[in-house]
Amino acid sequence: MDIEIVEEILKGNLDAFSQIVDKYEKMIYNLAYRIFNNTSDAEDMTQEIFIKIYKNIYKCEGKQSIKTWVYTIAYNTCIDEVRKRKGKNNISLDIEIEGEENSFSLDVPSDEPTPESALLQKEGFLEIEQAINSLNEINKSLVFLRDIKGFSYNEISEIMGINIGTVKSRLNRARNTLKNMLKF
Repeated sequence: MDIEIVEEILKGNLDAFSQIVDKYEKMIYNLAYRIFNNTSDAEDMTQEIFIKIYKNIYKCEGKQSIKTWVYTIAYNTCIDEVRKRKGKNNISLDIEIEGEENSFSLDVPSDEPTPESALLQKEGFLEIEQAINSLNEINKSLVFLRDIKGFSYNEISEIMGINIGTVKSRLNRARNTLKNMLKF
């Protein structure tokens, strides 16, 4: 089905791209949110990723797995952004600022737990989420892709651009780190 949609996009049917967005938007947003832990950044990255997908859609023609191709773009875009931000402090404010001619708002992170994190805490999963989030970006991505999203080792290898043996060994180390942090 995806291949047919890609063929339609390549023929100039721009409405077909909305099917790609509908199918992969949640998956891409979840990946970006896991990496950035911020809804605003996740939304921005999701938009940026779909722009890249649209501009490069011709490259996925004939690919066996469109899902893996899309996820590769998403992962690489997020990791590139993380690398660009290293050493920079980003502050987000949730305040509406009014100027003489216009107004704009800035997002401020709240100290209050989100409903989702309150539920996770209530169910005892907050500790696990915090442990996963404390991993470096690569290990966090490996755990997310394999244990949360269920990608195969081959798919993860393709997405992250590392050989399958490295995927397995890094994932094993990440799991052992989590096990030690969580004292299982």
